[in-house]
Amino acid sequence: MKNALILLAGGTGRRLDNTKNTVPKQFIKIGNYNFIEYFLKNLDEKIFNRIHIVVNKSMQKKHLSNLKKDFSKHQIKFVNAGKERQLSSKKGIYSLQKYYPKKVLIHDSARPLASNRLIKRLLKSLDKHHSCAPFIINNDFIKYKSRKNIFIHGKIMNIQTPQAFRFTSILKAHRFLKSNCEKDDTSLLEKIGIKTKFIKGEKFNFKITYLDDLDLYKKLKQNEFRSGIGYDIHRINYNSKKRLILCGVKISHPPLIGHSDADVGYHAICDSILGALSLKDIGCYFNNNNKKWKNVDSKIFMQFCNKQLKIKKYNIVNLDINFICEKPNINKYAKQMKVNISTLLEIDINQISIKATTNEKIGFIGKGEGIAAESIIQIENE
Repeated sequence: MKNALILLAGGTGRRLDNTKNTVPKQFIKIGNYNFIEYFLKNLDEKIFNRIHIVVNKSMQKKHLSNLKKDFSKHQIKFVNAGKERQLSSKKGIYSLQKYYPKKVLIHDSARPLASNRLIKRLLKSLDKHHSCAPFIINNDFIKYKSRKNIFIHGKIMNIQTPQAFRFTSILKAHRFLKSNCEKDDTSLLEKIGIKTKFIKGEKFNFKITYLDDLDLYKKLKQNEFRSGIGYDIHRINYNSKKRLILCGVKISHPPLIGHSDADVGYHAICDSILGALSLKDIGCYFNNNNKKWKNVDSKIFMQFCNKQLKIKKYNIVNLDINFICEKPNINKYAKQMKVNISTLLEIDINQISIKATTNEKIGFIGKGEGIAAESIIQIENE
């Protein structure tokens, strides 16, 4: 085995003065994910052969029970945490003995913004060094509280995780040293005479300790954007006395032929939403062979799709609808269409664009025999 990751998640997070949440900070959900889930979601699955998460059993069952299923591409194992950080680190290292990786990274779960680039740089450094850790220099002028001592600006390093080690070296350090009071694992290796190589870290890779750190994380974390495309087309029924319905607007024009109300606008929007959520198309949920949906108002389909967005915890960023038809003049009805869509999907009218084009008298649509609509949507996680 080449590379393994130990993710330390046994802390209680007491310094986070958080009256709204009673759980340790690493399990607080911001949008869809807690810190551990967010880190794993953005982690390159090719880097590590195994990931061992050191966590208290009660917290694992309560907050990480679906982790192996949700992140099945990673080889995840849970290890029961110790009372102190160093003991948790030791238990994590010992849990890897039967796999015996060549390189191992030890990372704090309270640093969810560590990048794949930083991780790869740390692992590469182990080709020449036994121990490697990232650091950053504080931009601010620093003074010691005592009048006698003033720290020299630019000479103080803030050490981060993940910290990288050759597995044989970190295992040796844990076996030889009985102390569980070290603040990080590089200190262990220094005590057995192994120097650490320090490389430039990332300021985004800060440790979430206090409430203002949590606020900064919310602003910096990368939102997940997804896109979806929907398309629908129906033939015009010139023998019917009913009216055409597009995006919920009744128009003085022969209607479209369909099982429901044949609203191609709503149908295209629905398929774009379902596509962005990686769900099946609208026909799988509202089968046109089911009498229940005969002549039904397509706003029911829109309400269903809006519910799926809420279940998956996504918000609409923008929605672009394009009608392809010779008649009617869509621009005359676009404003009311936007009102209907914004009401059903609970979004602002300014997030919706409605356009139209003809088919230049070409083909089925160009002959005035049908109307089509296409929809493109972008959504983001909460």
